[in-house]
Amino acid sequence: MRLALSGCVSPAKPLPTRVSAVAAAAVVAAALIGAPAAAQMPTIPVIQNGFAASGMTLSVNYGSGTGSNAYAMAFGWGPASARFQVSGALGGVRPDTGSTWTGYGLRAAVPLYSGMQDRFGLAVFGGVGGARRDTTSIVRIPVGIGAGFRLPFGATRSVAAYASPFFVWSRLSEKGARAQGDNMMRASVAGDLVLTRNIGLTAGYEFGSKGDGISPGSASGVFGAAVSYAFR
Repeated sequence: MRLALSGCVSPAKPLPTRVSAVAAAAVVAAALIGAPAAAQMPTIPVIQNGFAASGMTLSVNYGSGTGSNAYAMAFGWGPASARFQVSGALGGVRPDTGSTWTGYGLRAAVPLYSGMQDRFGLAVFGGVGGARRDTTSIVRIPVGIGAGFRLPFGATRSVAAYASPFFVWSRLSEKGARAQGDNMMRASVAGDLVLTRNIGLTAGYEFGSKGDGISPGSASGVFGAAVSYAFR
């Protein structure tokens, strides 16, 4: 992250306490906002803000849609330059009936634009994810844009809101049967709250066209929440 304040103050004139606190909060926000939300796992919303985070972040995720629930452990990593971020997840998708599916997801995001002293960001993202149980598997490939606005308050806290319109291609494969696929436009809205230097909360909701409903949770709205921990 590049702070606009960093090149505007002479070394002989240190930043005022209030400005320093805002700058520190902005750095913390950049590291936690954008924490993974289980990537493209079914029944967990696909959410992406407009910023990339540097360093390593881990999170515990939960999702709920019509007919199924999901849980996952996820990670996110980005270089110090924050020019991109990769994230991944592994967990379970539990339908209302039947046994649990093994779910996974991988995603990459690249910031395209930042403005308003790094408070507004725009990023493009793409990934692959899905779930598998016995001889049946589901694959989801979303591609979209994330736009977010973040606002620091205090020395270690911040809030952010963002929206993510995306196109997703889904395919259901079962041994001995013809594969099924559908394409749909979806979108999500989400918010982040940074509580401390290391801990953040995320909540989001995915909605949009229903397609053929071959992917668990994709035929209806999907709610998700995550608790994240940033290593620093």
